[in-house]
Amino acid sequence: MSDHESISSNLAIQLQLHESVSSEGKSSPPATQPTDALLAADFKGVASSGEIELVPGFNPANALHERAESELVELDGELSALPDAATTVYEQQETVCGSDDRVRISPATNLPWRWICKLFITFPDNARFVGTGWFIGPRTVMTAGHCVYSKANGGWARSVEVVPGMDGASRPYGSQVGTLFRSVNGWINDAKPDFDYGAIILPDNSLGNRVGWFGFAYMPDDSLKNLFVNTSGYPGDKPTGTQWFNAGTITEVSERRLSYMIDTIGGQSGSPVWRFLNGERHAVGVHAYGGCPNKATRIIKPVFDNMMEWRNLGF
Repeated sequence: MSDHESISSNLAIQLQLHESVSSEGKSSPPATQPTDALLAADFKGVASSGEIELVPGFNPANALHERAESELVELDGELSALPDAATTVYEQQETVCGSDDRVRISPATNLPWRWICKLFITFPDNARFVGTGWFIGPRTVMTAGHCVYSKANGGWARSVEVVPGMDGASRPYGSQVGTLFRSVNGWINDAKPDFDYGAIILPDNSLGNRVGWFGFAYMPDDSLKNLFVNTSGYPGDKPTGTQWFNAGTITEVSERRLSYMIDTIGGQSGSPVWRFLNGERHAVGVHAYGGCPNKATRIIKPVFDNMMEWRNLGF
């Protein structure tokens, strides 16, 4: 086999692993071959570096000095005892790196916080977990693959309750329960961490159209290296239902992952990792694993294509 044939064969295998799979048993054609960087616009409703969200109490200087090199709060009630969905996988869970400078978002009704959702997940074996998701379209909530599919717990989730902008006991927009899901062959069949991404398809577009959604981007290596990025989600070591923010720079870019020293804890599986630039927010990764550096599934072209397909279900 020639070098060209070997490269073509490897690309075909990778695209098959990115083939979109639905909990309804339907699959979509493999994603197309990567081309130039692409952007999908956010809904509220290009420079080489991003900006850190201006969050009261967060010191950007701390993020700049944390490179690869908390006291638990007692929670009340049944929902507070639910474990992170990342406990269903074998990679290291999310971690606080260096000093813990996470900042609470309260209220969570402004942009982009209301685009971010607390997830209450129930699998076929009745095991229940928590995670984080984020709107990318009127009916589509992006998250980690292990938040919608766990072979150890019977396969596809039976249901996921999506609560945007949750702030403690407050549910300012109510919630919807999703029972339709999407992921890819690389996660569903092979449980490969590099393919750990998925989506929740909500019953209708009323919630997404009300709160809005993130844009997302496929960007080349050079644009991602040392990029300022933000993340926010629902960590399990904080009071139930509270959203927490952190930010920093991407310290390592690999073919399918982004690494950073941004502080996260179990419960934030599926959180968005986004660039904020010129007033627009584009996710570049799906937070999934820890280890200092913590890691996101990178939005490469096949991931971007699948996200566009899943997003378009709501229009």
